[in-house]
Amino acid sequence: MHERSVLGSYKARFLVDYWQKKPLLIRGAFPGGLTAVDPDSLAGLACQEGIDSRIVLEHGAYPWETHQGPFAESFFEKLPSSHWTLLVQAVDRLLPEVSQLRESFQFLPNWRLDDIMISYAADHGSVGPHTDNYDVFLIQAIGKRRWQFGEHAIPAPEFIDGLDLKILKNFEVKNDFVLEPGDMLYLPPLIAHHGVAVGECMTYSVGFRAPTQNELLVSYSQFLLQSENPEIFYQDHFASALDAQAAQPGLIREDELDRLRELMISSLRDANVFRRWIGAFLTEPRNFHEPSDEPVAVDGIRKLLHAENENGKQLFKVEGGRFAYYRDAAKVYLAVEGETVVVSKELFGLVTYLSEHETYDFKTILQYEATEGFDDLLAHLWNQGFLRRGERA
Repeated sequence: MHERSVLGSYKARFLVDYWQKKPLLIRGAFPGGLTAVDPDSLAGLACQEGIDSRIVLEHGAYPWETHQGPFAESFFEKLPSSHWTLLVQAVDRLLPEVSQLRESFQFLPNWRLDDIMISYAADHGSVGPHTDNYDVFLIQAIGKRRWQFGEHAIPAPEFIDGLDLKILKNFEVKNDFVLEPGDMLYLPPLIAHHGVAVGECMTYSVGFRAPTQNELLVSYSQFLLQSENPEIFYQDHFASALDAQAAQPGLIREDELDRLRELMISSLRDANVFRRWIGAFLTEPRNFHEPSDEPVAVDGIRKLLHAENENGKQLFKVEGGRFAYYRDAAKVYLAVEGETVVVSKELFGLVTYLSEHETYDFKTILQYEATEGFDDLLAHLWNQGFLRRGERA
């Protein structure tokens, strides 16, 4: 599945006319819908420890009653016949067939894709009128869902007090559509929307989250505290002895405020430090994958890759894995799942290949086997569990 089948005739102008600007409904973006997960499988995931799941009852003990998973199987047996929804977060980090869907959104930066949530709704199931702080593509997988939504972002939405969910006090409907299997609705941040199941249905939500200014600053500060960079202390500066004598001990002078602020800002100007940090921050996952249970030595990675190729296997990016890169004149920075690996510019082609696909061909990867740094990079990615082998499709 590639972006031309997702965006259709909107491909050429989507980023300019719609992205983060206005909603867009695309009929038949995924012809026939999505069948990687059925309702029973989704419920099974919601019963497992360590998986983020919720059930929302519109008419429970109180309006919009919300329960957090994991759930006992018996919980599902007690649910009503309508007006409830099951939501499971980050299914792309659990199932390879869902992770493959990420490749359909390669027209957007890898590091912006947060996760793929899947919801099942009984007839009339909903989570109420609400807004999200992120861009989202809502793909109708099976069944039908009626979507009502506004036209413009609501910068300061007001919510009903006392509920488990943030339900809008006022919801103005400007658009009203029923989505069928394969249809996709794009919504920019803070667009009010409300989806109600028409019969039972399943919906995939592909969310693109943007970091906030505070998140960036907090993470960068933590990185500086943990790094080996030398500490730079504030220094006083008095232009003359008269200045020093005239100082008021309780006053923080304007020039002191300026120097203190400059001391903080100067840390952001260090391009080397910033580059070591930013990729790790942008690709940090919600939850970390386990390292490989079959580690390989650096000098044995080529033998392993050749053997897997001869056995007819393929290589896969770990489920939901975030691979992104940036470069300077001498080096390439490959950011993977919350860490940054620095390699030579001669491996740029391999880095782009790894970042732009979910499934890899061993022959393509082995084209770079004679390049300096190849063994170290591939052994590291393998041993960390960022790459895994599987059967050829």
